[in-house]
Amino acid sequence: MNPSETQTTEELTARALAPYSERPDAESVARLVDDLITAGCELHTEVSQVPAAQRTERAGAALNEWSYFIDVGPSSHGDHANWNHARGLARILRNLAEANQDREPVRGDETTG
Repeated sequence: MNPSETQTTEELTARALAPYSERPDAESVARLVDDLITAGCELHTEVSQVPAAQRTERAGAALNEWSYFIDVGPSSHGDHANWNHARGLARILRNLAEANQDREPVRGDETTG
């Protein structure tokens, strides 16, 4: 399976948020970080396009956290730091995905209940 082409945001976050005992090898963690960044950048762009006045507080925080995590990178060197970085990215990615799903429906797309 090629994770960068076939895995959903939910699957990527699940891989990154697996228990520490299931941490993949260093090369797999590096690929996972790349996949998370690719998915996160796309979601960041989508959520950023929502006018600030229409974003939830959670969406705004996720946008800021994403930018910070991308700019700063892992807190130190080594496999454990990369794994923790992947886990942080996954949590933020999950928040971005939820913020994107929670957006107000576009006029005409509303459903009545």
